[in-house]
Amino acid sequence: MKLRRLMTIKPHKYGTRHLVAGEEYEVPPRHAIALVAGKKAKFVPDKPVRGAKVAETLNESDDSVAGAAPTEAAIDHLRQQATQLGIDIDGRWGVARLQHEIARAKR
Repeated sequence: MKLRRLMTIKPHKYGTRHLVAGEEYEVPPRHAIALVAGKKAKFVPDKPVRGAKVAETLNESDDSVAGAAPTEAAIDHLRQQATQLGIDIDGRWGVARLQHEIARAKR
């Protein structure tokens, strides 16, 4: 059975997994259509997009946490900064909330 590759747009559950924005996963075509129609995910192109290599190298060379995709290392770095500023961190917070709380603490 052929599976379609999707990228999550909005956080949602699929099966037993809780997916967050940006994650890629494979689903049967019937499920893929329903998820795309419900605006929970979008199709990932089968071929690499032209210029994707350039975008990847730009993201890798970018030192700012805000410009990069929210990776686990970036979130850990922000959590460490927040802890040093004396902020009580909630494990559910993402990059945006951590940056907001850090900015509030620095005022």
